[in-house]
Amino acid sequence: MVGLAVWVSALVYKQITGEGWDDVARHYVVCSALGICNEVELAQLYRRAADQGDASAQANLGVFYATGGGGLPKDDWKAATLYKSAADQGFAGGQFDLGAFYEEGRGGLPKSDQEAARLYKLAAAQGLREAQFNLANLYAEGRGGLPKDDQEAVKLYSLAADQGDCLAQFALASLYQKGSGVLPQDDGEAAKLYQLAADQDFALAQLNLASFYREGRGGLSKDDQQATRLYLKAREKFAALKDHFMAQLGVALVDSALGSLYQEGKGGLPKDDWEAVRRYKLAADGGIASGQFNLAVLYAEGRAGMPKDEVEAARLYQLAADQGLVQGQVNLAIFYLEGRGGLLRDEMAAARLFRLAANQGFAFAQYCLGVLYTQGLGGLPQSDQEAARWFKLAADQNFSYAQFALGWFYENGRGGLASDEEAARLYELAADQGFRFAQYELAMFYVQGRGGLPRDESHANHLLVEALSR
Repeated sequence: MVGLAVWVSALVYKQITGEGWDDVARHYVVCSALGICNEVELAQLYRRAADQGDASAQANLGVFYATGGGGLPKDDWKAATLYKSAADQGFAGGQFDLGAFYEEGRGGLPKSDQEAARLYKLAAAQGLREAQFNLANLYAEGRGGLPKDDQEAVKLYSLAADQGDCLAQFALASLYQKGSGVLPQDDGEAAKLYQLAADQDFALAQLNLASFYREGRGGLSKDDQQATRLYLKAREKFAALKDHFMAQLGVALVDSALGSLYQEGKGGLPKDDWEAVRRYKLAADGGIASGQFNLAVLYAEGRAGMPKDEVEAARLYQLAADQGLVQGQVNLAIFYLEGRGGLLRDEMAAARLFRLAANQGFAFAQYCLGVLYTQGLGGLPQSDQEAARWFKLAADQNFSYAQFALGWFYENGRGGLASDEEAARLYELAADQGFRFAQYELAMFYVQGRGGLPRDESHANHLLVEALSR
């Protein structure tokens, strides 16, 4: 039986404040801290209020049945019945919970994204952040009879995020990081939102924020120690999920990142090749592409105490490439070009992999694809115009090899390009990065006074010395 002191104090609190039974639950937390009642007594308190028709108590009692809490058996059907009673009274929490049951097809309800969307809309209109987030997901995916509408999704994510919903904050941060939907690419805004979600102990946000600290992105100073702290916090949270599908995946993601820190001896961690390999293996076994790739590199080069095993490296590169990891695609392409790792030499397979990575914006792959077009290899037609297009995409990312190649096209009138001035500019960009062939070509320009550059043999000699020293 519910303790008399709890029942009376709850009633008094409700009468004085005029708040619903969800707020009575918050009053219960105070009582619980004083040792007056427990979760079982709270469930009974909800039951008495629910029997009197209180919508918020019905919704909260439904949660206990849905989760098997409060000493009640897990019973989705009873939960759904209670959610419906609360929803029919216009209670936002009941509308949301019932919508979630329809979306999942629980409690004897048919799986219906359309009904879920209708209920989420009702709850979202009352400002319930969880409903705003779920409705945003439906708009983002074009589900529930709703049109795919990135603008509406972002609007709803923002409403939920402004109320402190960590899932919405993470979703918005991801959109800013990628520059997808209606939001511009903005690492600074992504970092702020990841921080807000991470402060609520949301593990995925801690993981991404750690990567930002590792790379010094989003206006954050490069800080490997802060990255390590966040990785370890995230790993602890993921591990606590136990049987949840995110537990193994999350732990594996963190282990891949920690492996790199152990391999480099950064972030306050000792340089420990054995521990790095152990972490990479855990990540690879968990299906994490970065772990598969990092482990493959060690096998390919015979580093960190690993035996040189190109066959195993090729297998791991393939696993990473199949998940769309550009580094895995590129390294596997090189293995096909050179016939390594037990693979037959296959230029067409290499070209296909380079294109997959190039289409994701990976500069080295764009450059390699340009080289194949220049020579008409890998089943591709010989096309200087197409080569120039790929060289430019990579050069615009400040990739020195592509800057040199594009400069050479401008100098020699290839691919419909012809400009000594542009050639000189590109050679200088590549030379400044220490690319010796660009330093040599730029030196010749200074000797001849070409491309808008003055004749300057002294500077030319300096460039030649730099080139020869590499």
